[in-house]
Amino acid sequence: MTISTQRNAVDEWSHSPDGQVLHLAHTGKSMQPPKGSQNTSTEPSDLEARLFEWIRQSDFETVAWSTAKAAKAFKVTKDEIYEAVAALTKKMPKRIQVYYSDGNLHIAAE
Repeated sequence: MTISTQRNAVDEWSHSPDGQVLHLAHTGKSMQPPKGSQNTSTEPSDLEARLFEWIRQSDFETVAWSTAKAAKAFKVTKDEIYEAVAALTKKMPKRIQVYYSDGNLHIAAE
């Protein structure tokens, strides 16, 4: 018979002084934040700016968003598109909206 004790996840995770490394206290394991998340620039990168303009000129409010098609159009990986969209929601929060509707992801930009 296995008896488990309740644990407080907040107490188990901690940040390093520079905020870059997460540490799970009871295991000694460390994790790095996702690639690209260290970029603190408020200006969009070249890819982000081009992607924003493409989204703004497209109709992804009524037509479902396709990360694979975006990656192919920009000749980058799907991960780079996901990172760029995530960055845009942080850098331009009042100009881009990502939402889920009718089983599809939609993105609106102005």
